[in-house]
Amino acid sequence: MHPRLKRCFEFGQLANIFFLLFAFCAYVYYWSISRHGLVLVPLEIAAYTIEVGGFIFMALSLLNFHKIVRHRYIMKTAMLIYLITEAVIMVLDFNADKISWYESGSVALNIGHAIFSGVICFTYLALEPKNTALEIALIIAEVIILAGMFGIVFGAHVYVTLFTNSIAYVVFFGIMRFLLAQERIMIDCHGDRAREAKFRSDLFDE
Repeated sequence: MHPRLKRCFEFGQLANIFFLLFAFCAYVYYWSISRHGLVLVPLEIAAYTIEVGGFIFMALSLLNFHKIVRHRYIMKTAMLIYLITEAVIMVLDFNADKISWYESGSVALNIGHAIFSGVICFTYLALEPKNTALEIALIIAEVIILAGMFGIVFGAHVYVTLFTNSIAYVVFFGIMRFLLAQERIMIDCHGDRAREAKFRSDLFDE
């Protein structure tokens, strides 16, 4: 196993812990506006600082996957698309008051974001297809991600799906770190030493 492989999952998990904190801050921020009409600037600054930190760790996870893990081009491309999409949503929401066509509580946005996130998560199956433990980890993550769509029942903002996505990825990357530690999943990486099998025959021994 590549000595830096664990970093891919560690950075990914840290990124999503930051996104969980951001989603919580965003919820408090929107609640304060809708309930009391208060615009808490310090909370807004803290929220977006936390989210930027999440994107930094997310980018580090992606860079390590690209440098360390062989092939898996669809998965790597999907990770990049996910990173860009989340960044675009952040920028749009940050400027929501200036963009007339953007609605953070849109049913279509919430459902679309949950389905899109589920598809992206599914590409991690490329790490080791037919590995039962990986399949179970992905099923758990997918259920959590798609559960985010229920936020539309309460007219919630897109941060609800971001929150459920983050929970799903924290759980998924946590399971992956456990599987790596237990050597229950094998991911071929650049620089790995091939294992040599030596065969010996005693057919002609005396």
